Amino acid sequence: MHKKAGVLSLCALALGLLSGCGEVERGYGDGDAETEEAQVIKGFYQSVYRDDDLNKAKQFASERMDGLIDHYATLNGVERYVLGRYFDQVELTIEAESIVPYLNKKQERRVTVIFDGKYNDETVKDSRDVVLVQEEGQWRVDQILDARYRP
Repeated sequence: MHKKAGVLSLCALALGLLSGCGEVERGYGDGDAETEEAQVIKGFYQSVYRDDDLNKAKQFASERMDGLIDHYATLNGVERYVLGRYFDQVELTIEAESIVPYLNKKQERRVTVIFDGKYNDETVKDSRDVVLVQEEGQWRVDQILDARYRP
């Protein structure tokens, strides 16, 4: 019995060590506090800008955002009309202190995301406020606010 438990413990330890050897995701706010909200935002933007995968982005999207992704249907359309910005490569930083309730609602958060990237060999710096909502107990990207609507 002890031998079996020892083997299981050793296997669990090996799996834990191996899982730490995965790919490091550079350029998407590695130094940020890993709040659930930050993870959702990073996953959403990584799916679009790095992975070019709208179906993956929909895993991080609210019902409203999911509908917008379906409406614009292409990566180019989503980048232009939903996200408001093209990038060939980008680093994003999530300002942890900016995570605040949106319009005083507990199930909504407003988060500032800073972008530093390149498009057509030109440096592009920008920021957007992202609104997250809780759906079925999980945070989801619901809106990308245009910079001109910042208070």
